[in-house]
Amino acid sequence: MPSHHSERGRAWPYVLLAVVLVLTGGGVAAYSLGHLDRWLCEGGTCESREADPASVPVTPAEPELAPVLAAPQSRPLDADRVQRAIAPLLGRKALGTHVGFAVSDLSSGEQVWSSGTGAFIPASTLKLFTSLAAMQTLGPEHRFRTTVLRDTTGEEQPSATDAAPTADALAPGPAKLVLVGGGDPYLTATSNAAARVSYPQQASLAQLARQTAKALQADGVTEVSLGYDTSLFTGPAANPTWEPSYITSFVTSPVSALWVDQGRDGWRRTADPARQAAATFAKQLKARGLKVTGVASTGRPVESEELAAVSSGTVAQIAQSVIEHSDNQAAEVLLRHVAIAEKQPATFEGGAKAVRDVLTGLGVDWEGNRVYDGSGLSRDNRVTLASMLQVVSTASELFDRYPIAGFNGSLATRFTDSGTEAGLGVVRVKTGTLSGVHSYAGTTATRDGTPVGFVIFTDRVPDRRTLDARTMLDRIAARLSACSCAASA
Repeated sequence: MPSHHSERGRAWPYVLLAVVLVLTGGGVAAYSLGHLDRWLCEGGTCESREADPASVPVTPAEPELAPVLAAPQSRPLDADRVQRAIAPLLGRKALGTHVGFAVSDLSSGEQVWSSGTGAFIPASTLKLFTSLAAMQTLGPEHRFRTTVLRDTTGEEQPSATDAAPTADALAPGPAKLVLVGGGDPYLTATSNAAARVSYPQQASLAQLARQTAKALQADGVTEVSLGYDTSLFTGPAANPTWEPSYITSFVTSPVSALWVDQGRDGWRRTADPARQAAATFAKQLKARGLKVTGVASTGRPVESEELAAVSSGTVAQIAQSVIEHSDNQAAEVLLRHVAIAEKQPATFEGGAKAVRDVLTGLGVDWEGNRVYDGSGLSRDNRVTLASMLQVVSTASELFDRYPIAGFNGSLATRFTDSGTEAGLGVVRVKTGTLSGVHSYAGTTATRDGTPVGFVIFTDRVPDRRTLDARTMLDRIAARLSACSCAASA
């Protein structure tokens, strides 16, 4: 067995080599950084020298870059080829007895082929209607503000002829505050690390409490009464066409212009989101040294001054979250904002009318549609293939907001079965799911590079075939992606 001494003996040449390399590298680094020149010229005896122009190499002209491949020239979609590829899958038992499919060529926006008649329950694909209407009527950069107002109704300023106030009169009394809901769907209670890095970035009641306490303490106020206002939205908080269990079993929250964490209190949803938000705000004010003498629904004060405000993410960011994560709560809040922008009552009914007006103004055919909410939770909703395909085919502002097959959002765990591989990373769709209802609406590209929009609706699927129906939708989308469906050159 070799001794340690012999091992060290054999190792010393490598150590010496390493030292030489380090010294050499250090010398090169020192030279490149100018340290050697400064050492040699210490004392100021060196003269600056300009390089001989003839010795400076001429930098060659930047070459003109030529594309490796010619720009793709997508050919029009061929209806017969699409039919041969897709029609055999539409008759599968897993899809039930009422199935619809439609496809458009995105280069022209025109419907190329469809199968199925009548209107369908859209489920969450209806969120595309709501999101597009919000982007159009509110603007993608619009934000929603939650504010704290100080009620100044009835307050009088002392006149010049009044006697000088006593010290007791100078002491400020309780300030009347009103927390005003601005319809921020992602307002959260605390500005923790998760809220700061979330998308959209979330405004918080904690930020409001900090601003409010600072403003009041600057005025010497130490006691407040707290009211809250939800008057921005009107009408029922729960849709009469929803299953009653949606609220009681915490599927969704009652819609409110004021809530935190979408009406959640821990893992449960509260029956009164606005009051919960106000109670949370009161606790935060107390934690900052203010005495709070009560919490009540007061409405908006007649006269007031704004003490604090926070703003939501943009409408574009909110729409991204609504589509990617199929967020029912945020969709219903957006519906109310569309109603307000279109001068309709901020109710389910007013929102549905407003969405109809915005989309028909964009050229979407509304005949055969019946819409009762913004999220698609209502089983009374009915949407035609043609109208959904028109939204998919023309709403370019939504194209990059769809979930991507196998990667994110509601498609993160889809396209895992045999026969769906061609759709991975290519299919981008909004999903829709209710009991017995499965739908897709979005885009893909065929094998020969033609960009297409497509819709799949099925709303009579037996419960026992739920998983099979989901897989079949994936296979149809993948089959379309793998199809050489362009017209012959």
